[in-house]
Amino acid sequence: MTRLLQTLIPILLLTLLSAATAPGCRAAAPCPCPDAPGAIDSLRPAEADTARGRADKAEGAAHSTREAASKAEGSSQVKPADADQTEHPLKQRIGLIKKFFRQFNDFDTLYITPNYYDFTAMLQNTNYFQSYRLEGRDEAGHRQTLTTRPRPSVKVGPYFGYSPIFLGYTFDVAHPRSLGKSSEWNLSLYSMLLGCDFVYVKNDGNFELRRATGFEGVVPKSVKGTKLSGMSSSTLSFSAYYIFNHRRFSYPATFNQSTVQRISCGSPMLGAGYSRQRISFDYHDLPASLLGADETKLIDELKFSRVRYDYYYLSGGYAYNWVFARNCVVGASLMPTIGIRKAKGQRLQGNEVLLDLKNFSFDNISRVGIVWCNTRWFAGASFVSHLYIYRKDRLSLTNSVNYGNLYFGLFFKRKKAYRNR
Repeated sequence: MTRLLQTLIPILLLTLLSAATAPGCRAAAPCPCPDAPGAIDSLRPAEADTARGRADKAEGAAHSTREAASKAEGSSQVKPADADQTEHPLKQRIGLIKKFFRQFNDFDTLYITPNYYDFTAMLQNTNYFQSYRLEGRDEAGHRQTLTTRPRPSVKVGPYFGYSPIFLGYTFDVAHPRSLGKSSEWNLSLYSMLLGCDFVYVKNDGNFELRRATGFEGVVPKSVKGTKLSGMSSSTLSFSAYYIFNHRRFSYPATFNQSTVQRISCGSPMLGAGYSRQRISFDYHDLPASLLGADETKLIDELKFSRVRYDYYYLSGGYAYNWVFARNCVVGASLMPTIGIRKAKGQRLQGNEVLLDLKNFSFDNISRVGIVWCNTRWFAGASFVSHLYIYRKDRLSLTNSVNYGNLYFGLFFKRKKAYRNR
């Protein structure tokens, strides 16, 4: 009996203590709270099993809540690997852009020697001259032509360059007083991969006759030097082209002096462009020998007042550099164009463009140059010609814009990558 009491008394004390400390339960309650750890042991077997099941479910729910919270916290903090995968498309685009720009300086050093210096100093003489040829044909087939041009300009000035940027200023030493009557801008960018040309020329009353044919009793060159203030013109042109064999052929070697062609090589080219032509012509300003007493000597086809048109074109051609001696190269290129000519105010539909060949036009851009360059000093000459042709009915206009350059200069401040070579 004493042993039984010694065994039951601790159990009862433990049960009462557990019931008293369980949250939400009174110490004297006949049914202890199932959430209390010691209460489950004091219940009957069936009730104990039920309580244990509820406790397990509660503990499982709490575990699930903690696990969900942990996952949410983990997802809010992107792991480095996930960050790399997220940034991968952006890095890929940046890599493609870098690869594209690297193509501008990607070449075979067996064929081309790079520029070893950062800066360039050069003195250049630029000779600009433009000419127009106006041709008319009447119903009887009689032709008359007038060849005219603005006063040519001869300019001299210094240029300084850093890497691909090249700036300078030239002074017109031939006709300084004609400043304001004419203006011309010519920009050509040459790289290994791409090239582009921009031309803007405007002349207001600065023309003179050079030749006249088809006029009875008039010697063609007798009108040479006659001023033609009744004619004005403007030319705007932009073109860009791609050089296919840019790893072995260097356009800059002949026209930009930034590289040296070591082995003769050529390349096909493909491009596109746009030009705008504006011509105003007052035939009353022609000399009396060309007009006649009652202005009947001049055919009606040349009695126009203005011609305005836009030209959209594709171009394709070939360029070649011939290395005829060490450090010496002669280069030439030809880029004929074909495109659609649209007069101001004219509306062209697709079927009209294809069926009427008069809407098509053919122009040309040609270049030739010779350069000596030993990677430190250079000298050379170049000639660039832009030819614009307009034909409609029995009137034809040919506009030729030409630039000739003579230059010499040097490179300095060797690039960091080549200082130890």
